[in-house]
Amino acid sequence: MPQRSRTRESDDVADLLDDVEPEESSSESDDGFRARAKQRAVGVFSPRFFLVAAAVSTVAMLFGGAFVPLGGSLAGLVSVFLASFVLGAVTSDSRILETAAGGALGAGLAFLLQNLMLIAIGGVPWAVVGAGAGFLVGALGAYFGNDLRDGLTREI
Repeated sequence: MPQRSRTRESDDVADLLDDVEPEESSSESDDGFRARAKQRAVGVFSPRFFLVAAAVSTVAMLFGGAFVPLGGSLAGLVSVFLASFVLGAVTSDSRILETAAGGALGAGLAFLLQNLMLIAIGGVPWAVVGAGAGFLVGALGAYFGNDLRDGLTREI
């Protein structure tokens, strides 16, 4: 009977959101610098995951602020925290930077859309404060979600 080696099964969500293309064994090294630079950059910051995190955070901020009678911005930030917590819990890689940047973009856009009258009379600095709060909340949510997933999947 042939023996099977134990390999780690890939995470379906991580495969969908992963920007790194599978490595091909090539003997040419001229292709090298651009491909290696792109692979390293994607390893640090994944644009695809950033766009997903920004879309999820924007939707969470808009709907959380609209449906929860806790106060629009506060309920929206709580929903961004929960959305980034779920994103951190379901992905196998630690994507805190992308989730935090997506939270900042989502919170900033949602704040601009919810407060158009305030923006018209000079409230742009408040949008920056909203984006900063979204960055912080997105980073915390992704960190705690990642920590929960790591604690549940680690062998004892």
